[in-house]
Amino acid sequence: MIAFWDWFTSLDWSLFLPELLGKAAGFFLGFAVSWYLLFRRKLKEIQRFQEGDSDDVLFQMHKLVPLADGDVGLLFRNIGPRTTVNQLYDNPAARDIVTDLNKKTTLANPILATEGTGGFEVLNIAFGFIAGTLALTPFPRQTWLFAMTCEDRQAVRKQCVRCFLIQPEDLQCFADWTWCSTKVRVERPYHWFRIVALHRIALEWKREQETTAIADRQSSAMPLVDKQVQHPRVRKLSAGIYSDETLIDTPVKIEWSEHLKHLREMGMKLDLPE
Repeated sequence: MIAFWDWFTSLDWSLFLPELLGKAAGFFLGFAVSWYLLFRRKLKEIQRFQEGDSDDVLFQMHKLVPLADGDVGLLFRNIGPRTTVNQLYDNPAARDIVTDLNKKTTLANPILATEGTGGFEVLNIAFGFIAGTLALTPFPRQTWLFAMTCEDRQAVRKQCVRCFLIQPEDLQCFADWTWCSTKVRVERPYHWFRIVALHRIALEWKREQETTAIADRQSSAMPLVDKQVQHPRVRKLSAGIYSDETLIDTPVKIEWSEHLKHLREMGMKLDLPE
């Protein structure tokens, strides 16, 4: 006790007190800044969640089911495990590419505009992930088409990466807007946007088929990966998917007259058949 008292009385308070107060102020300031940044981050996460922004990557199978009156019902189901952009892409640069492309998609152009080597790899990783997952299923393999999309927040509640899978004969039907607007019914009234997205994907697939046919006639050389300025964004996939899904609700006919004005404002000149 005497030794402590001697040490205490020998302190130079003119130096010790400012140093003590300075370190204490630095500690509390650092604590306050850290707490503020964490609090802001949490608020932003809550805001993104409430607004429907998401880092999810979903894989969805689409199928047309014939109805008794000659129309068809469109159903779509999640297949494969739900993942996120961070889980699917271990390369931060790939994550940035996906996030940037998501912001540029619209309902008129729902497919991610992947270009060049970076875009090729981003698309290839998602394609390879679901191909590997579906390779383990017991169902017979069939030909499906794969497209990586992000639908417009003006139309959907939750914006995230949705990888569409649909059989070629079904997607081919969606290229005809008159058929889309008169023959296709859905399980929920708000699924109208999925018909529009599939219509736009069908047009892109048709364009790609024509472009590929011309390129094949001009050259038979194998393109190098680092020269992939353009590549098919609607790809064929051999996969075993359970295809006997049925509609869970009475299919709904879309009142397209309620949506056409909005679609025209988004750059799509779609009309109802006379």
